Amino acid sequence: MTPKQQAFVTEYLKDRNGAQAATRAGYSAKTANVKAAALMRLPEVKEAIGIATAEVAEASKITLASCFARLETAYNIAQAKGNATAMVGAVTALAKLAGLWVEKTEDIAARDATEAQLAAAVRSSEAKKAGELLADAAESLGLSRTATPAEIVGAVSERAVAPPAVFALMHAKAKGDTIQ
Repeated sequence: MTPKQQAFVTEYLKDRNGAQAATRAGYSAKTANVKAAALMRLPEVKEAIGIATAEVAEASKITLASCFARLETAYNIAQAKGNATAMVGAVTALAKLAGLWVEKTEDIAARDATEAQLAAAVRSSEAKKAGELLADAAESLGLSRTATPAEIVGAVSERAVAPPAVFALMHAKAKGDTIQ
């Protein structure tokens, strides 16, 4: 294990927060969540954390059974006092201890980048559709497919009945489709 990985293990054992431990161990704060997750998958890091955790538990005489018993007592006290928040806290702690509760972390930067890419693709698709509608409308009026919206409006105003392509353009606008 590298000295930096060992520093991560030492820091992780302080509060069991992977991202903060990674930052304190010298990894970039920007990528701390991702780096912590990667480090936690390394067999040597898992083993070091497991050994240290077992040593602490042994030294303090804490066993899994004693933790369950104490949490059960805390739950019963909370229930007797009608403290729902404390009851939820005890149940959550029990679930974590039993391995039934998994903390979920989200890479916000990756999510935001994905959402931005999706929004850009939607805008591009909308712009392409708007361009096609305008080109079809212009062509149906006898104008060049590259006619401006002002030229199309001028040509429509000179006619008694709008051609089908112009009607499709107006219908798309009425439905709320983006036309630029």
